[in-house]
Amino acid sequence: MDSLESTPQEPAGGHDDALFTLRWTFERADLEDALRGQPAFRRLRRLRRWLLPLALLVVILLAFRPTWSNGRTLALVLLLALLLEIMPRLVAWQGWRANPQLHGAEMEATVSAAGMRVHSPGAVSDCAWEVFRQVHETDRAFLLSFSPKASNPVLVLPKRALSGQADIAALGALLHRMIGGGETSTSGRPSR
Repeated sequence: MDSLESTPQEPAGGHDDALFTLRWTFERADLEDALRGQPAFRRLRRLRRWLLPLALLVVILLAFRPTWSNGRTLALVLLLALLLEIMPRLVAWQGWRANPQLHGAEMEATVSAAGMRVHSPGAVSDCAWEVFRQVHETDRAFLLSFSPKASNPVLVLPKRALSGQADIAALGALLHRMIGGGETSTSGRPSR
């Protein structure tokens, strides 16, 4: 039987009692949000908070003793700081290039009391609330994590798929109540 013709098993409670239906076109920024939601990238962000002031201190100290070896050290420190800053964008760009089927893909997520049904190109997934371990909120999206481990998938629900601030607040409250974990961040990046 063709997997596109099969009907997924309906979880208890069903998805007919939809509380929210989100429809959006997948963008590279959604992939970047998914990467930033992974624990490894959240740890990298915390590490960057310590490394950038340290790099600034090294730059200041090396500025008073300009020599060729100090110039190489300075260039290395600045390159490391730059790599830490652009890493999520670079990985998202590589993932975007490697998956052309995502370019402009129409996505839909139906949120109900039973969980979530996600329609993506060629697949329909039913997810009970128990499969999600954490929810993180950025100013652009809700990031639902399947595992606290690094490199595990994250489901991105972009806020642009909702009709207004009231719906965003209501969905955020529902997700935090049903899944828990994580915190809200207004910086556009997941919180610790």
